Amino acid sequence: MTALREYPPAVLVHSESCPDVATLRAHGASLIPMVTPAIARAYPNGRMHSCYHFTLQARGVVETVQYPPHAYEESTVVYEDAARPLCAVCMGTHGSLDRLILPPGVR
Repeated sequence: MTALREYPPAVLVHSESCPDVATLRAHGASLIPMVTPAIARAYPNGRMHSCYHFTLQARGVVETVQYPPHAYEESTVVYEDAARPLCAVCMGTHGSLDRLILPPGVR
């Protein structure tokens, strides 16, 4: 049996020619150019921007997305090695610390 793991919030993957990439770079966004197989291995829960598709492009640009603060919202997306279904907002699992229920006022 495979050990269950936590998934971080999803990245957004663009094609290298995406107009959004130039805009993001101009605003100082963290972008990582990578070959598609490496993207698939490093970011299995990554989201594809409308300009990119894993089977059509040999390379992509990975954008680290800053999701707004939110509570875990269970989605219908379930990976067999994920600790629980992915979050509908960020496509991460929110980790074990996020699932602790603490008394009011305790951090």
